[in-house]
Amino acid sequence: MGLLKVVAFSLSLLLFVAVVTGIGVNWGTQASHPLPPSTVVRMLVDNGFQKVKLFDADSSILNALGKSGLQVMVGIPNDMLSALANDMQAAENWVAKNVSSHISSNSVDIRYVAVGNEPFLQTYNGSYIGLTLPALQNIQAALIKAGLSTQVKVTVPLNADVYQGSTNIPSDGDFRSDIKATMLQIVEFLSNNGAPFTINIYPFISLYNDPNFPADFAFFDGSSSPVNDGGKVYTNVLDANHDTLVWALQKNGYGNMSIIVGEIGWPTDGDKNANLNYSQRFNQGFMSRIKDGKGTPMRPGAMDAYLFSLIDEDTKSIQPGNFERHWGLFTLDGQPKYQLSLGTTNSNGLIAAKGVQYLSQKWCVMSPSASLDDPQVVPSVSYACANADCTSLGYGTSCGNLDARQNISYAFNDYYQLQNQLDTACRFPNISTVVTQDPSVGTCKFEIMIKTDSASLQSGAPRKPAGLMLVLMSAFLYSIM
Repeated sequence: MGLLKVVAFSLSLLLFVAVVTGIGVNWGTQASHPLPPSTVVRMLVDNGFQKVKLFDADSSILNALGKSGLQVMVGIPNDMLSALANDMQAAENWVAKNVSSHISSNSVDIRYVAVGNEPFLQTYNGSYIGLTLPALQNIQAALIKAGLSTQVKVTVPLNADVYQGSTNIPSDGDFRSDIKATMLQIVEFLSNNGAPFTINIYPFISLYNDPNFPADFAFFDGSSSPVNDGGKVYTNVLDANHDTLVWALQKNGYGNMSIIVGEIGWPTDGDKNANLNYSQRFNQGFMSRIKDGKGTPMRPGAMDAYLFSLIDEDTKSIQPGNFERHWGLFTLDGQPKYQLSLGTTNSNGLIAAKGVQYLSQKWCVMSPSASLDDPQVVPSVSYACANADCTSLGYGTSCGNLDARQNISYAFNDYYQLQNQLDTACRFPNISTVVTQDPSVGTCKFEIMIKTDSASLQSGAPRKPAGLMLVLMSAFLYSIM
């Protein structure tokens, strides 16, 4: 019996280790028609995810995560950092409402509080540099007061631009000079409290920003341009980027600090390099490493990581690029985009959301009798795309091969679906009509919107999509030339 107990204990320990080091995923909610939280949680469980990272502390989502077995990283948005940094009571109230209550009364397995999200991005012009550490300190103090500091750790998800090197050699890495003092204070605080350093790494961005970047170096199946750093050979961006951080930590006395990769993935649309094939290639390559427990040359052990992301978000800002709305492994309605083995279930692919309901099988398109020269065309398309999502239109996208009429129809339909197929949403002056035959073309799918109780209609002010209309009009003009 003693031997059996030892074996049983060993098996339970192995199970525990598997859960701790298992794959996580980011659950973003910037969608016009979000799936019900209970549907998403079931999808997470069905697909064998062990961890989920949130960007806020939505009570309906946290309630749905209760007793799910999923480990949770709950988030604090950047716009809350000022209040939490300057008011200890506000921090205590936040922890009581969003951590303590859900752990005690709803059995949510909260493991981390993410204080801010990439607060040191250079596009923020230093707005959060003086706020992040005080907010982090106050949340930690609130967790200690609540008796949760052992169970729940604080962290700050940071973009990989917080460190840099004079060359492409990881060992040249150090923290960015303009924020180095602040970074070292944060690292020291995290270290003193047994908390991890969380970093977001995006090999896709390397390819997006530099047309001369060697594409194979972004993936995991070998590179024609490996980097040799003192005998450590790097064949992909992830390893090189991750170990640049390791060197930055090591140079400053924190070489043993634990690291979480908070976001990693590849988008499927909105750019010539954002497509299904590249996304599947990258994510499957990454998951093969996770399953094999493979780390990096500097940290060869299993990597703690969260895929980015679970579901597409059709209202997310596209300031960084049109691809921002297409990071999901699943489409807006919870359907897998491609075959991907996570190695977490008996299934060789992703499992779709269950019980999803759709609106009627009808679409809004450009009327066959309408002329492309009609003066209402350009303002109508502009209005539709300013209030819907036209990021799948343009060069190299899934809908990049549409002709002029199909481009216009796509824009009209996306607006129509976003407005829950309201009759008034397909009344572009004398140039639109509703049809019941699917107008989808090749890889370009004309969506039917899902039914949701919490659908947020976009009938108010336009979203001001930061240059999207230039892309769309370029595609439109090109298609009629």
